[in-house]
Amino acid sequence: MIQKILRLATCICICFLVFPGNSFSQEAATEKNWQFNLAPFYLWAISIDGDMKSGPITAPVDVPFSDVFDNLEAAFIVHFESMYNNQWGFLVDVNYLDLESDMTLPTGISQNVDLNMTLAEFSGLYRTQREAHTFDVVFGLRYVDMENTVTEVGGPTVMDVSKDWLDPLIGGRWIWGFADDWSLIVRGDIGGFGVGSDFSWQALGIVEWQPFNHVSFLAGYRALDMDYEDGSGKDRFNYDATAHGPVLGLNFKW
Repeated sequence: MIQKILRLATCICICFLVFPGNSFSQEAATEKNWQFNLAPFYLWAISIDGDMKSGPITAPVDVPFSDVFDNLEAAFIVHFESMYNNQWGFLVDVNYLDLESDMTLPTGISQNVDLNMTLAEFSGLYRTQREAHTFDVVFGLRYVDMENTVTEVGGPTVMDVSKDWLDPLIGGRWIWGFADDWSLIVRGDIGGFGVGSDFSWQALGIVEWQPFNHVSFLAGYRALDMDYEDGSGKDRFNYDATAHGPVLGLNFKW
């Protein structure tokens, strides 16, 4: 787990370095008109609904919100954005979740499910503005790494799979400053297109309150659906599930 978190942190640092002019000093930000947003360790209270298939075996991937905190083994979540001249920018969003739960199938068999999932998005932004309305075109890549082990309680391993894939994505984001210190953020995107997953979609709605110059608070809801299939016959793998839940976060701006 620690090694995976370190790899994710390294990826974020590399992504910062490959974009010129992204110095964190206030002087550089002023001279080059860079704007930064960082939401470290925001909370996505996730529920997962769907199933996973490996060969002839189908295992449910159903983790209700009420069970997340009981079953959460580890989490690493961070979101970073940068805009240049309020027109071009990029974002990095990394989510790592380690969930382990016991469930009883309709047949009466008890199973232990250990799910490790990494979602890492690297996207570019193109921005236009009209008065209180901001519109961003979002285009980029989402990397998915998934490890799932299903074991019968007191019995053999039913499923042990490890898959990763890369999805192109395109979408849009609307930001509306509807009152002093208050904004509504709505984002949607689609991806996959058979390159990685067959199809994926994401929807996000957030209300942002900024009572301080450099600090704001975020609350909303996020949903991400992915339908990925690979191989055939006994080597066939399919993941078809929706991860969704409320979002809470603290955002730093400079």
